[in-house]
Amino acid sequence: MKTKYLTGKLVVLMALFMIGCKKNSVEIPTVDINVEKTKFKVGEPVAFNLKGNPDFISFYSGELGNDYDFIKGRIVEIKALSLFFQSRVSGGNQANQFSVHISSDFNGTYDIASVRAATWKDITNLFVLATGEYLNSGEVDLSPLITDKTKPLYLGFRYVAKPQTANGVARSWTLNALVVKSQTDLGIESIMTQKDGGWVLVEDGEIVDPGRTTISASSGAIVYRGNNGPQTKDVYTETWGIGKPLDLNTVDVGPDKSILVKSISETIAPVFTHTYKGPGIYKATFEIKNNRIDGEKTIVKEIEITIEP
Repeated sequence: MKTKYLTGKLVVLMALFMIGCKKNSVEIPTVDINVEKTKFKVGEPVAFNLKGNPDFISFYSGELGNDYDFIKGRIVEIKALSLFFQSRVSGGNQANQFSVHISSDFNGTYDIASVRAATWKDITNLFVLATGEYLNSGEVDLSPLITDKTKPLYLGFRYVAKPQTANGVARSWTLNALVVKSQTDLGIESIMTQKDGGWVLVEDGEIVDPGRTTISASSGAIVYRGNNGPQTKDVYTETWGIGKPLDLNTVDVGPDKSILVKSISETIAPVFTHTYKGPGIYKATFEIKNNRIDGEKTIVKEIEITIEP
């Protein structure tokens, strides 16, 4: 009798569980979307009629930066390239220690032989360097300096410490807040910063005091220092801080972004309007979702829109 009771209780619990799962299951969203016409003029609002009550509706117009075909990422052409950084100098009195260089034929091997074999263009005179505390270099367009876009570009920041008895005490130079920006059809994109610059130090000299030049693990800032030992301060040393290779042709700007039409807390509006700024044939796309703790269901609806001049 006890066994029958337990069996019956188990059946009831399983039934309740199945009812609960059915109640909480995510349904495929349903929504009607239509337009009264598919041809419009530039600047004329396109009215999309909406009917239904899904949790979320997102809109992609098909325009640059708002195209559903690029939700996984977009590669765009680089039209121009600029460089900005901050520098700081302290201590000592030795002159002309810090300089800025670019190279298109560095082979990517970070040793002094490869650095010497490369052609480095000195572009220091294009920037403002510190005379004390941190100073902005100014943002400099590098595009006129780039003659070969088939090869990556390398940035090299060179520090030289001459024998200090004859040339003065070596100063401490800091490179920080570097940003390389690219100009694209979508605007300005950062393609390299001080923190993600991939910096590698290449040092040369008969004796180089260890740990004098350092790269910050948290910010990527580089602090250059010369030898300071009584037996080493008169040894000529040369230190390069060289960044990762920069692609001069394209940059990944990430996925195109949608326009939110409806969120889960909102009631659907009967009409959503969008105005196209240029002529063309566009694929207007609506991504429609029901999103619950138990899961998500998504459908996509497309309407071809023609925009005439």
